[in-house]
Amino acid sequence: QRTSSGPQDDDDDDVPMEDAPPNEGGDSDDDMYADDDDDQAKALKAALAMSMDSNAEADSSAKPEEEEEEFNFVTTLFFLTMRAVRLGFVAELARHSDEQDRLFHVARSVGQDDERVRLGFATGLATEAQLLQDDLVDDALKFSGWVCRWLLGLSDEDLKKTPEHVLEDVAGVPTMVARFRPEALRRSDAMGDLLVLTTKCLGAKDKLVRSPHTRDKLAQALYECYLPSAARDSVYARHRGGLARAFTRGGGGGAAEESDSDAGATEANIALLVSSSSSAAASSKNVVVANDDDSAAADSAKKPEVSLAPAVLWMFGDAEHLGFYDVTPARLRIAALIRQLWTSSFHRRAFREIAADRSAFVTFANGLLNETNRLVASAMEKLPLIRDHQVRTGVLAVNRAAEPELAALRDEYRAAPEARRTELDERFADAERHLRGDLTLCTETLGLVELLTTDAAVSGAFVLPELRSRLAGMLLSVMRSFTGRRSLNVKIEGPEKYGFDPRDILSRVGRVATQFAKRFSPSSGSGTQEAAQDDDALKNFADALANSGYFDPGLLAKTAATLRKIGTLEPSDLDALDRLGKAANDAHDRLQLDANFEDEAPEHFLDPLTCALMVDPVQLPSGHVCDDSTIKQHLLNEKTDPFSRLPLEDADLKQLPDLKTQIHDWVTHQRQLRRGAAAAGAGAGAGGAPPQDHQP
Repeated sequence: QRTSSGPQDDDDDDVPMEDAPPNEGGDSDDDMYADDDDDQAKALKAALAMSMDSNAEADSSAKPEEEEEEFNFVTTLFFLTMRAVRLGFVAELARHSDEQDRLFHVARSVGQDDERVRLGFATGLATEAQLLQDDLVDDALKFSGWVCRWLLGLSDEDLKKTPEHVLEDVAGVPTMVARFRPEALRRSDAMGDLLVLTTKCLGAKDKLVRSPHTRDKLAQALYECYLPSAARDSVYARHRGGLARAFTRGGGGGAAEESDSDAGATEANIALLVSSSSSAAASSKNVVVANDDDSAAADSAKKPEVSLAPAVLWMFGDAEHLGFYDVTPARLRIAALIRQLWTSSFHRRAFREIAADRSAFVTFANGLLNETNRLVASAMEKLPLIRDHQVRTGVLAVNRAAEPELAALRDEYRAAPEARRTELDERFADAERHLRGDLTLCTETLGLVELLTTDAAVSGAFVLPELRSRLAGMLLSVMRSFTGRRSLNVKIEGPEKYGFDPRDILSRVGRVATQFAKRFSPSSGSGTQEAAQDDDALKNFADALANSGYFDPGLLAKTAATLRKIGTLEPSDLDALDRLGKAANDAHDRLQLDANFEDEAPEHFLDPLTCALMVDPVQLPSGHVCDDSTIKQHLLNEKTDPFSRLPLEDADLKQLPDLKTQIHDWVTHQRQLRRGAAAAGAGAGAGGAPPQDHQP
């Protein structure tokens, strides 16, 4: 009940609230909403009625309370401490990290001497002095290790039921400490338990950890705690060692080189990463081995060594499920992890095993190639915007006679009102921010492709039927962007400011292309089965190049000529690139005979999704027929039937050998007819006698 506030009439009799009749001494629940808007009042009354009904129902069905299970003091204290760390230490560190990121962003825009930056700097230092005391940091690390050991003792089913914030905190505490107080990690024990737990969670095929954000937290722990400073990307150096060291080293937010004293990864942790997870478990002081009679320990001893390699490859594609602004830093971290793991012979064997797992490798490689294509396209879209604004503001000089359109931009900017110039400046700043991230990640993804294709087993997997067209398109799109007339659009002033090195990008693409050209070059063992397989592989890859929408007959030769001028590739590599270009041109000429087959083919020979002639038709559960390469490309992005939207897997596809034979015979017949017609035309043009009608 509520009473009315305000002056009372002295003549009115005061009625005590407890003796007041209904609706006189105070409003009822219904009357409380009488003056409200009708729709709102109805909604509130309905909610109130539901609440009262549910309370009455609960009271009527109430049962005698069962005694709650009592836990011992240590168990209770363990979980209360876990919650306290979550709500206190971890939350404050995360808040401070976010504030530091904002501070660096402002410092980069307005300068380190700006009053806002100085105030934020002072506030951040005070926070670090209070929050990152040595005793508190050491205790948080120790407790995180205990929680990690407890998680390792759980079964897979129990681990799935564990709140994922527990895993986030186990990874988050050492990650934050490595960023702000790396010396604390260097004086702690080797973290074998965390590496074993991360390998177990990220490498499980049945997804022990379902949240992509939690998986990213585990990957961040690997990056911060196990990678040497030389393996990290310089864009993260500003975080190392807290605000005082970062500003002293980076000049207010600029990227800076990271020193060994800034790294949280100890020699012991670095060694653990390039070894197996079983070795990590054996070397960790926190892992307690049970008696020989313990069945769980015996089973664990029988398990083979587990590599992180499959997990990090899969996570590169999994990063797509993170937020827009989280994808680029996540993939930069994963790329650094892959490079480091590649240095280990144990993990490199695992990479080769993944390449043999067709489905798993195709999923990873498809994401890698798609990301590279996207980044190149995004950079090529923003580079002309950067160039145009540099011309407007006089940063980039142009020849008025040779480039009148660019020169006009300068005149328009000078004559534009202040509001228009401000708008153009803001667009330029936005393009700058995105270009830095795109170019950094583009260079990293190209570096990954270059690294992985140096291995024969892995490079062979890149030219599988599901991937060769994507690989060909990626290579040709970069070559088109950085050679010939289109390369004029990417000439800007101060490219190093954006991490843009067109020579390096083109050289990386050239080295990738030559890896395949040399792998499939004619061998001295001509006539052997291996040589025949290489010839087929070269033909298939050359066909993929010729079929690409980016193909131009002179593109590969032009790229080789540009690389000769740059001087970054060996002469033997350039010769191999020339051979690949000739093979692609021959394939292009050969494929001209197949042009427009779709216009003449029976309708049931055509793929309903692409309207192209099918090569390997398969039937879907919905009854529709598609080409095998088309539907598998679709399944890489979405595991559904494109016609019924029902779940679909590779195993659900039904081969149609009879239809495949019919299509093959029809294509063979059409090619014979076209060759005959071409020969007849050539004979008539030379004045020879017309040939007899050709019969297949």
